[in-house]
Amino acid sequence: MVRSLFAPLAVSLLAACAAQPAGEAVDLDLLPTAASGAALFGCPQENCQEAEPGATPDDPTSQGDQPDMNNEPYEGEQEDNTASALPSESELPGQTQIPVDSRLRFVDTRTNEELLKVAISGSQPPLNYAPNTEYWSRLRPVKASVMSMESVAFPTGPGTPEYEKDFHLWLSAGSLIATAQETSPQQWIEGVYQPQSSNSTLYWAVDPDDPNNSRIGLLLERDGNHELLSMTWYKTWQPKKGLIFEKLPSKLKFVQMAGTEPRDIDPNAERWYYFHCVTRPL
Repeated sequence: MVRSLFAPLAVSLLAACAAQPAGEAVDLDLLPTAASGAALFGCPQENCQEAEPGATPDDPTSQGDQPDMNNEPYEGEQEDNTASALPSESELPGQTQIPVDSRLRFVDTRTNEELLKVAISGSQPPLNYAPNTEYWSRLRPVKASVMSMESVAFPTGPGTPEYEKDFHLWLSAGSLIATAQETSPQQWIEGVYQPQSSNSTLYWAVDPDDPNNSRIGLLLERDGNHELLSMTWYKTWQPKKGLIFEKLPSKLKFVQMAGTEPRDIDPNAERWYYFHCVTRPL
């Protein structure tokens, strides 16, 4: 946003965001539905927005194509977003959040518009990008009440001209912020994060690590022009490996809450832990 896309990044970024090595990914959709909302957690109706009806999680052993989360064809780019397309565990250096050298996108499920794109560099970053860094690109104002997070693999590997081109094109259409990729359990703090921006939105999703009992939260902070300022993840326990996801789903639906209080996501949860991503504009 402040600097050009090719401005050098300091490697000493402080925080990280989102998922687990692809070797443990599961090829399924996790769709929060109205039934899994108030019925599962006893969430007060006035504090929970009803989600769109969705399918139950697919069989993790299935290798078939995954339907779009709003049951309508996705009108943008048609990448393969199944878990089998992601890097193998042997290609990943240690424990990471989002698998390195991979991509995510957040799509408004009501309009099929892409809202956010994320690209994660590994030990061989493209020219003028920092290693082991998450780059979040905001394509348009994030005002969706329901979003689909989709995992998308790069078609080529790092160190190739095609990879550098794909990495740049994935991010180039939006305004960027960056955050370091790795984190530890100690960086997950028990309690509630106080947003620094009045323009903040909290979303909930089924927790892929415990889909029958738990939920996670994602708080997006924006400025007055709806530029993305920061991301904060919520989980109901302190992750042993410091990861928001032990299992990375191919798709995950996020539903907007009425406020920013994580206790409204699941009033029965005894504790909430949050991880605030320290970000840097580019």
